[in-house]
Amino acid sequence: MAYIDTDLSFDPRDPYFPTPGPSGVEWAVQVFTTTNGYGVNGAHVREGDLVHVHADRYALLGQQRTVEAGELDVTVTWTAGLLEWSITARHDEPVKAVKLLLRGLPPDQLRAGWWTPSTGRGWAHGVNGQRFQLEYPGPDWVTPWVAAGPEDDGFVLSVRDPLVRRQILHVHQPPYALEPVVELVHVPAAGARSTTCRVPSIRLLMGTNALVADADLDEHLSFVEGAHNLVPWSARADVPEWLRHTALVVTLHGQHWTGYVFNTFVQMADALRFVAQHIDPHRVLAYLPGWEGRYYYTYPCYRPGPDLGGDEGFAELARTARQLGVRLMPMFGGHGANVVQYPQWERAVLRNDTNRYVELLNRPDWDTDRVGEGDQVFLNPGEPEFRAHLVESISAMVRDFGVDAAFLDTLGYWFNDPRYEVIDGCRRLTAELRRRHPHLVLAVEGWWDALSAIFPLSQQWFGLDRDLRKPRVLTRYARTTGHLAVGTPGLGSTGVHEKGFVPRPPDVARDGHIPVVGIVDTTLPTYAEEVASICRWAARHGPK
Repeated sequence: MAYIDTDLSFDPRDPYFPTPGPSGVEWAVQVFTTTNGYGVNGAHVREGDLVHVHADRYALLGQQRTVEAGELDVTVTWTAGLLEWSITARHDEPVKAVKLLLRGLPPDQLRAGWWTPSTGRGWAHGVNGQRFQLEYPGPDWVTPWVAAGPEDDGFVLSVRDPLVRRQILHVHQPPYALEPVVELVHVPAAGARSTTCRVPSIRLLMGTNALVADADLDEHLSFVEGAHNLVPWSARADVPEWLRHTALVVTLHGQHWTGYVFNTFVQMADALRFVAQHIDPHRVLAYLPGWEGRYYYTYPCYRPGPDLGGDEGFAELARTARQLGVRLMPMFGGHGANVVQYPQWERAVLRNDTNRYVELLNRPDWDTDRVGEGDQVFLNPGEPEFRAHLVESISAMVRDFGVDAAFLDTLGYWFNDPRYEVIDGCRRLTAELRRRHPHLVLAVEGWWDALSAIFPLSQQWFGLDRDLRKPRVLTRYARTTGHLAVGTPGLGSTGVHEKGFVPRPPDVARDGHIPVVGIVDTTLPTYAEEVASICRWAARHGPK
């Protein structure tokens, strides 16, 4: 969940309009270009079984000055408790975003808070008027459907967008407002920005109970399935039989950014032999971060790290895994690159929505001098040359060592790069890899609806203790496992990750979630029995 710490220091004085039907909800619209924000002015309202608003001019926010720069058309319909908005904004400048503002929503339901399908049971956003923001696509809003109030007495707000585009829900009560204001912002793809913006259908379903909300979520998911080609888990062609029976992911940490080696390839093979004594190895997937040498420092150059044993050592690890029946999944950077390692980075680096500067995902302090490293950038898999580089790098590992899967780091993060759509790059990347290697499993960090259509397996962002309120939003289509940063048995080392030490949470069986155990240099010498116990637990609770 993202919080924005900037806001208007004045009342935008938006005119609010009625909705048809008995809901009592009122609404306003704001339109944004790259140079300013605008409210509605000069509106003509027609009411009946629907409300239609036409405005032939805008006003700068605050309504101090009118601007004849375009027009706005909004139609709101009411059908059996469902309000639906159709919004078309035209402006002389390209439209960057359109915001629908709502007020008059039931106060008791607002105080009870908001929840999404991936919100944990027994928890809600914005309880008792606390300000919050959700952004789709992202870890806390995995599909643009959200409910407010208790499940047996609430309302549902959703967006039916056939494309992957940013939707933002922001709820707050500014000092000039007498009640909470609910903002729903639609952000067009930067590369398709136009002087006309047609906002996808926005739906507000009033007076829901648990059955009605569930039915609306299923209807929403049916729309998403058609829009993004989501296929049920049981019917996915990109899920081999071995993945359906995988009960444990073993994270074998390789080499840290600093050069510290947690496990050589010989030690990784020994760890797999130990694991195979406590769980059927055919039910184990070995995940290899830092196998290419210095983690993140070497990105995006992907060959077995010489300090770990090089090609020969990796080949022996692969032979051991095959003999045992364990599947291997090395990690690749879906975005990450060291500018020193990839001189052509500027062609592919992610850019902001106006294409004026470089977007950074994060800047870890890998060596703990308390300053973030300076050469880490994030590249767009939509850029053809970088995408081809990833395809060739992964294909070489399949060809030379017979790896069974490839994990793509950070691709769950979405960027509005105007040159190449990130989701399109992901689709092209995976399509080419599956054309070359039909049986290769592709996994990703993080998940949301359209991403689950591309990757059948992901690392869970939320943590192992997140009991999804509506798990079918995940389990109907895909599976998750623990994140790279899940602490190892004992002190909780996160291995090659930048989090340092994080106590390992207790194992809890969750629908669609594959347990994980991490192994660093101190794990088996000191905590072998705990690892064995985790293996036995996974064998009992995993799919048979």
